Amino acid sequence: MDRLIEKITAAVKNPKILIALGLMGILLICLPSFFGGSKKSETVRGGEINVEEYRAGLEKSVEEIVSSITGSKSVKVVITLESGIIYSYADTNEGVSANKTGSGQESTSSESKQSYITVKTADGGEQALLVTTEMPQVRGVAVVCEGGDDEIINEKITNAVTAALNITSKRVYIAGGSFNEKR
Repeated sequence: MDRLIEKITAAVKNPKILIALGLMGILLICLPSFFGGSKKSETVRGGEINVEEYRAGLEKSVEEIVSSITGSKSVKVVITLESGIIYSYADTNEGVSANKTGSGQESTSSESKQSYITVKTADGGEQALLVTTEMPQVRGVAVVCEGGDDEIINEKITNAVTAALNITSKRVYIAGGSFNEKR
């Protein structure tokens, strides 16, 4: 048994094996991103909501507002978002500075170390302490509805959408259209 341990420790000290193990570790870390597909949905902690669900919820809310204004159930809304969900974690900044004096010369050095505050999870693991979750900003809204070409309805829809989503009217486009009820 001691011989086996000696062989393993001797092999691990070999630089080629250390490099190979390091590359395999990096490959294992990156592997899910290569085979995960092009999922753009990011899940908030606990699986509560992802970006696509957030966008779909906004679109449904705007559709309901526009339906209330126009009186028509034939409304199509498309919303584009600026980015994904932004997470902020609790961290500690530890700054270390030192003054060295030797042979009549003075030098100053400083370094900063950032570390995150972690908490233990129910399964015994650790995760960074989440402070805030910022949902993505709305980039633009396109609305197609019956009566969207009418100036008065167009203005009402624009005012309602800009107020509901807290965006400028330049980010809202409204068009009139007719729909076939084949859905």
